[in-house]
Amino acid sequence: MSTTGRGRSWDSFDVYLFDIDGTLLHCRDAVHYFAFCEVLTSVAGRRLTLDGVATHGNTDMGIVRDALRLAGVPEHAWRPKIREIQRQMCERVSAHEEEMCVDVLPQVRETLAALSARGALLGIATGNLENIGTVKLRRAGLLEFFSFTGWSGAFEERGDVFRDAVRRARAIASEEAAICVVGDTPADVRAARESGLPVIAVATGTHSREELQAAGPDWCVANLGELVFSRQPLAA
Repeated sequence: MSTTGRGRSWDSFDVYLFDIDGTLLHCRDAVHYFAFCEVLTSVAGRRLTLDGVATHGNTDMGIVRDALRLAGVPEHAWRPKIREIQRQMCERVSAHEEEMCVDVLPQVRETLAALSARGALLGIATGNLENIGTVKLRRAGLLEFFSFTGWSGAFEERGDVFRDAVRRARAIASEEAAICVVGDTPADVRAARESGLPVIAVATGTHSREELQAAGPDWCVANLGELVFSRQPLAA
């Protein structure tokens, strides 16, 4: 088994921080997307979508910010409404929860179960708002695996979400706990590096294995099953 993560094998960490979309699950519906569109349209006073906005690896509030900037909406017109924007988005997703079609990605359950059985602490570090991410995990039947969560409600930058999740993890485990990040975008790799953490990149989202490898993760795999079942060394 590869030991590129600071001399450790991938399954020997005390704590794991998992991204949600593209890492643990995939939503085949557009509930989250339309929640964005509705709140953006409400704020701008004209129809807005996410066309031209980088969403993968971004946070929910980062996406809102970038969409409104792209549309030329001045920051003073929306920044004071940010809590109301979050509330509206979460309410829209909750109201349409039964329409959400969530697929758990390959070998995710097996990986979470194996790490949990070994005694690892599992947490979430995601760009989702809390209510939205919770709905996705609940629909996927994965919520019970996680002991703590790091959401983006108070943060627009992914690195800040990760730093907050690390703080939570160390408060539960210990200051010396060995922590590893699992994500599916170059932004996840960068955020992990900003916090000085090893990172596993999985090509189950929108980025290819080659794109992820270029970001320099400790491990880069097609899916989590490649880690769980492969006995071959895994190249970063």
